[in-house]
Amino acid sequence: MNIIMVYADSAREWNCSQWRNLSPADALNRSDRNQAKLIHVSGFVDYLAPAIQELIAPADIIIFQRNLINEEVMNGIQYWQGMGKPVAVDLDDAYHILPWSNPAHKFWIEKENSISIDMLEKGLSLCDGLIAPNKLLLNDWKHVTDGYFLNNFSEKGWWENLKSREEIKKEKNIASDRIVIGWGGSVSHYDSFHGSGIFDAAKAISNEFPNVLWMICGNDDRIYHHLPVPNRQKIHQPGVLPNLWPQIVKIFDIGIAPLFGPYDQRRSWIKGLEYLHAGVPWIGTVGEPYNELRNFGVLTENGASNWEIAIHKMIENLSEFQDTANNNIELSKQFYADNQIETFEKVFQKIINNFNQSKGILPGVIYVSPEQQRSTE
Repeated sequence: MNIIMVYADSAREWNCSQWRNLSPADALNRSDRNQAKLIHVSGFVDYLAPAIQELIAPADIIIFQRNLINEEVMNGIQYWQGMGKPVAVDLDDAYHILPWSNPAHKFWIEKENSISIDMLEKGLSLCDGLIAPNKLLLNDWKHVTDGYFLNNFSEKGWWENLKSREEIKKEKNIASDRIVIGWGGSVSHYDSFHGSGIFDAAKAISNEFPNVLWMICGNDDRIYHHLPVPNRQKIHQPGVLPNLWPQIVKIFDIGIAPLFGPYDQRRSWIKGLEYLHAGVPWIGTVGEPYNELRNFGVLTENGASNWEIAIHKMIENLSEFQDTANNNIELSKQFYADNQIETFEKVFQKIINNFNQSKGILPGVIYVSPEQQRSTE
């Protein structure tokens, strides 16, 4: 199968395109029966350029990531549909219900009376299906287009041969007797902490266990600053390159994955999956994102007391939880992208089989409906 993936992230915000485009493409290319190539949205819109024609013309399917934001994009999509190429949209975020605390809210929700969301819906209606790693997200858009569930799968090489927790703690000057409760994420997670009850739970846990150290990772430091624990019991780790992130996750003695509200319930399982690969015992909020990993971690209802109880129990029985996490590392390898080639192929083939070429519009061609044609006869 020949696949073109149109990615949206810039180098400065590289994250989603790794999970949804580059890692799958690399894994597909390592298989013996597929070829996957990437092109940025900015190049895709120049669809008549010879180099772009040469790149995309052999494709069996085009996967377009999220940025259905202008008519140039729509023209490119319809052109390739007219050339016989099904185009599916890949979304891994609920842009239609972004909370105001998310910096992207201003673009998707507020920009010129939500023109961005209107354009997204228009684009979804034009395309040949929506691919997403969350079933609630697919359900939100089912009135517009067909949905295809496709989870996030990991980059195999990043999670193999990690240093031990003890080694990495020593490198980071973290005392071996400190119990590191860790979390890392982008700028869209402040509400997850504020609404889930983690802040109050953290305060209670830190008072009871003086050797606990909260490690908050990422380039948004709001969570770190608002975490109500003494400075000696928290540390901020700035964002690192994606391939270095597993070494940070490995530091955690306990990983947390709080969710809050309908926006968070449309996330994917990434945090739980990362903890699983690294052999980190973890606790997450009950809900759609971590439902498939419920046998590999601990899920709790939100509320400060619920989170406090769950963390307290894990600390008190950490050796037992750690043994289970270590045993789960081998099981987690099934979720490497390289071990999910058939999953990718089945989803893409379904879209190809359901393709309706009549959506395509070629530039310079005037299309006349049957009704218009009869009226001119």
